[in-house]
Amino acid sequence: MLRRFTIARHERGFLFAGDDYRRLLRPGTHWIWGFGRTLRRADTTGLVLDESVVGKGAVDLVLRDPAVWDDLVVADLRDHERGLVWIDGRIHDVLGPGRTAFWKGVREVSVEVVAADGLRFQHAKLGAILETPGAKRHLLDVSVQKGARGLVYVDERLTDEVGPGRYAFWKGLAKVTVDVVDLREATLEVQGQEILTADKVSLRLNLTATYRVVEPKAVAEGTANLVGALYRELQLALRASVGVRTLDELLTAKDALGHEVHAAVVGKAQALGTALGAVGIKDVILPGEMKTLLNQVIEAEKRAQATLISRREETAATRSLLNTAKLIEQSPTLLRLKELEAAERIASSIGSISVHGGGIDGLIAQLLPKASS
Repeated sequence: MLRRFTIARHERGFLFAGDDYRRLLRPGTHWIWGFGRTLRRADTTGLVLDESVVGKGAVDLVLRDPAVWDDLVVADLRDHERGLVWIDGRIHDVLGPGRTAFWKGVREVSVEVVAADGLRFQHAKLGAILETPGAKRHLLDVSVQKGARGLVYVDERLTDEVGPGRYAFWKGLAKVTVDVVDLREATLEVQGQEILTADKVSLRLNLTATYRVVEPKAVAEGTANLVGALYRELQLALRASVGVRTLDELLTAKDALGHEVHAAVVGKAQALGTALGAVGIKDVILPGEMKTLLNQVIEAEKRAQATLISRREETAATRSLLNTAKLIEQSPTLLRLKELEAAERIASSIGSISVHGGGIDGLIAQLLPKASS
């Protein structure tokens, strides 16, 4: 039986006799003799030759035909290899182990084979590669921000330390994890600490401290929770320092308390791979009744100070009057000047005055009755 098959320019035909592959048919008209012949067509604009075209398990049969390879780019990757698929000069996909075939002609296709046995993947176009769907299947994408360090663990063992940047590691070869450690200065608040002073006064204190990581490896190996460890050390040091001070000592020396807590914790912070910065007391909160008593004490102290100052002023004024009286007693001229000053002040408060002689003594005698009236 003679049959005609027509293959379009964008197609390739695979001739089968039952489930047996016979040969490739390129674009054009083909006359085929025989019974039970079937044609399976492939659209080359679809890029990939897969089982949906030639049937399940038939791709390997087709690829054994040397004639097919003239129309295909075949990536045959081993377990330790991966493939970067480039289409028209742009990254398209990342392939894992196995065989994948791409059609030539419609698009410019190339496959870059890279070794995956080194775990870390480096490439000049790493950013673009990591945005492909295949990269998410085969690569671990890690970004380390500015001011941070990345600790690389392979099978739970620290193998490398990397700076800021974007990194990729092959999946499936080993268990790779990256812990990103921030090296910038951070603030730790120790709030609401209920503590008894040496004179049995209950206080609530808030403490603040700054720190930064200087040894990422020491932090990773020294503690599972750096913030929790520093918080505990600061809390214990604060309680120890407050417990040996009275309320008055604490209120008058808050800065000294911060320095003491810093000195107690700085060595332990260094052992954890961190540098402890400033430590200070932000708030000292008294109970309501204690606050009232303290305000009353302060008010009494200020009232006593005001009374003392007033009495000092009265004493100084009295002493000045006594000194003036002694001078007047010793000098008649000074007494006369004081009388004239008094007459001048009285005259300034009177609208008019008539002088009838008698000199200055007469003037003063006339002023005094008018002033009294």
